[in-house]
Amino acid sequence: MRVSQVRMWRKLGLRVLFLSKCAVTVVIVVITLSAVVSPSLIHTRLLAQSSVDFSQEYASGDVQILPYSLAWYTWISINGTHTIFLAEHSAQYPSPVSAFVGESYNTSLNSRVFVANAIMAIEVYNDTNGNGILDANYATGQTELLYAIVMNASQAFQPNPVAKTSISGIPHYRWGVTYGAIQAILVKNATGVLGTPYGGGAAASYLNIDHFTLSYDYSLVGNVTFLKTSYEIGNVTLVPPTLPNVTLKGLSLSLLHFTLVVGNPYDVTANGSAYDSQTSQTSTKVNDAQISLLGSRAYEFRFNDNYTLLTNPPVSLRAAYAAASSNSLPTGAFQGQGSTDLIRVQDYVRAALPSIAGLPSSSDMNLNTSKLIYRISYPTWGGIGVKHDPTYVAYYIPHLILTSLPVPFDPTILVYLAVAAAAVAIAAFLVVKRSRNTAAKYQKGRNPVPS
Repeated sequence: MRVSQVRMWRKLGLRVLFLSKCAVTVVIVVITLSAVVSPSLIHTRLLAQSSVDFSQEYASGDVQILPYSLAWYTWISINGTHTIFLAEHSAQYPSPVSAFVGESYNTSLNSRVFVANAIMAIEVYNDTNGNGILDANYATGQTELLYAIVMNASQAFQPNPVAKTSISGIPHYRWGVTYGAIQAILVKNATGVLGTPYGGGAAASYLNIDHFTLSYDYSLVGNVTFLKTSYEIGNVTLVPPTLPNVTLKGLSLSLLHFTLVVGNPYDVTANGSAYDSQTSQTSTKVNDAQISLLGSRAYEFRFNDNYTLLTNPPVSLRAAYAAASSNSLPTGAFQGQGSTDLIRVQDYVRAALPSIAGLPSSSDMNLNTSKLIYRISYPTWGGIGVKHDPTYVAYYIPHLILTSLPVPFDPTILVYLAVAAAAVAIAAFLVVKRSRNTAAKYQKGRNPVPS
């Protein structure tokens, strides 16, 4: 074999050996990066999926609140006001029916406040005195309440993501959700049972509710925000087994709300007079109510409108509002299984208050301290679908403040990236060192080859 050929094969052999070692190193680096960087990227993506991006002007999506429970959210941030809506649902099981809406803003005294309205119960009552509202006083043993409707689960959940439109130059943000084909329980009010029918009890019948839709229209005019809320409850029908003499005909419907205020000490007025649900001994029919912080008006309830009874053709009727005293609820209400869904959503809100409202997560959101419990009542009902659009007004100071963070940052990502960078550096060092050693050995070992 000629000398030139031998030398060529030796060089080729060295290069093959060097390249094979480099290939192994590259494979190691790739595997290392796959094991280190990929989890960090996946982890980052999961973080984004499990939180609201509070840096956006408006957005809708899902957040994980329990392993098998999601909350579909709408978030709006404009002129320093922050609005959060959450509707619980599930991708694995029939969805629970639960929703929550709250607004955070600076009052005229430049004090940050968060005001939320939550439906805690759907009540069925017999308006025996004809005043339109549900009269109840458990201190005296008097109540017109017959049943509570517990919406157990829905077969369909349809969200309507937030969209921004302009009407006469005013921005409007609209969104909503519809729970469809709802399986519910008509829980009987019974004496001597703790918390019944709000926290559980005996079923008078099962129910089918065609749908429950919550729609919202949020707008700002000057230093005032308007939150128009639309409730639409479809036809309600009894489903066996049903106890004897149970009927919905001639009965009235009421939506029991709790107002949750987080911020400075606040006061409530109803029909122009001071009111506190925790100390008042009677419920009061009202046309308006207000929340004030340190004497400055901060929030207004416009309790003076009509609802639509969805007959054929539909009929417009007067809605009835009442500021409700705490003694219009039985002892132990909302301590049973029937109230856990909404409480889960509120727990999520409480934990996220620093990002939602710029308030500490330790802020009080205790239902038992609400100064305004109120009922929206539909005196003429009988199981027929209803639609109603109450309006809530907030008075604020436009103030562009940074009260939230974008997607939560996980410090472990730094660890992943540091390890990945170290792996790359070490691999590069080994490649360079090996190439130098190989080249040196080759140069040192070169000798003439005999012919």
